[in-house]
Amino acid sequence: MRGLILMIGDDFEEQGVLRTRLNTIGFNVVWVHAVTILGNQWARTSKFDGVILNFDMQNHNGMAVLDSLQKLRVETPVIVLSSFSTHERLEETIRKGARDYISMPADTDLLREKCLRHFQARVETR
Repeated sequence: MRGLILMIGDDFEEQGVLRTRLNTIGFNVVWVHAVTILGNQWARTSKFDGVILNFDMQNHNGMAVLDSLQKLRVETPVIVLSSFSTHERLEETIRKGARDYISMPADTDLLREKCLRHFQARVETR
């Protein structure tokens, strides 16, 4: 059974490489624009096994999206992607509910390892 990942960003083309990588390791990926998530209740009742959130969006604040997911009480594990990997930022994303963090550009093996670690248990219980 393939896992289902929700990828949140603001650039469909930019996220294409990651979607392809995730497909090759056994996950189906649904991409949505960040504005779709903000204040949207459907995220809370979704059947996604994991969320990958791009923090480096040009037109949206990644922390605001993470805050929105937390306010909606989304229990799906979140992995944050960012080119800005300061220790303070990492700690803040974890405090706000993210399970893990990957510095960009994402190493394929690391991406695979973290997705399997955080998302696979949800796939197996379906």
